[in-house]
Amino acid sequence: MRVAIVDDEQTMTDQIEKFLKRFQDESRVSVSTKVFHDAVSFVAEYDNSFDLILFDVEMPGMNGIEAAKVIRGKDEKVSIMFITNMAQYAIHGYEVEAIDYVLKPIGYQDFAMKMKKVMRYIRRDMERSLLLETSVGKISVKVSDILYIEVIRHYLNFHTTSGVYEVRGVMKEQEEMLQGFYFARCSQSFLVNLAHVKSIRGNIVCVGNVELSISRNKKNEFINAFTRYVGGM
Repeated sequence: MRVAIVDDEQTMTDQIEKFLKRFQDESRVSVSTKVFHDAVSFVAEYDNSFDLILFDVEMPGMNGIEAAKVIRGKDEKVSIMFITNMAQYAIHGYEVEAIDYVLKPIGYQDFAMKMKKVMRYIRRDMERSLLLETSVGKISVKVSDILYIEVIRHYLNFHTTSGVYEVRGVMKEQEEMLQGFYFARCSQSFLVNLAHVKSIRGNIVCVGNVELSISRNKKNEFINAFTRYVGGM
């Protein structure tokens, strides 16, 4: 799980990182964190790469509520949780579909309970399905069941745990749709679900029981994406 902590107070971000490390050890969930002390720069640099954002409500320049509204316009899937001194700020969370809020001073037990709630939301999203328009009708496929997607001319072949489904489509559009679900291109022809990668040997990636070629111009990008996935980043 990739977590962004957006808070202008160093002592607070240190405490949250400590709590997240403890939660990781207790829950056996891989958690990586990145700290931002300025909401303005966080919003400007945001690249849809986080599973959870912890926003401090009161920050100079741009507060957490304002920043969350901007982020929600860019990313509909990311989980958002607020950190605040006053519970009345929590009502603004509904405007950005925030999961919850944590009151300062933060206690670990309350924080861990909120994080368990976040994990339920993230796991639910990972079970999201796609409705594929195939030649034999509409078929619902779980994102987590997709091994890889192959483009052949104007068609996409969805290789899944239950079979192969052909639909008419564009790879770039499918790649954008699956952003945030741990997919990466190993070549122009293949979009791979990193959760199903068994190994990478030289220019070959083993996905399920299939070996796919990694192109030279995609190799560094693909290996970096897989490394970040394995490391929980």
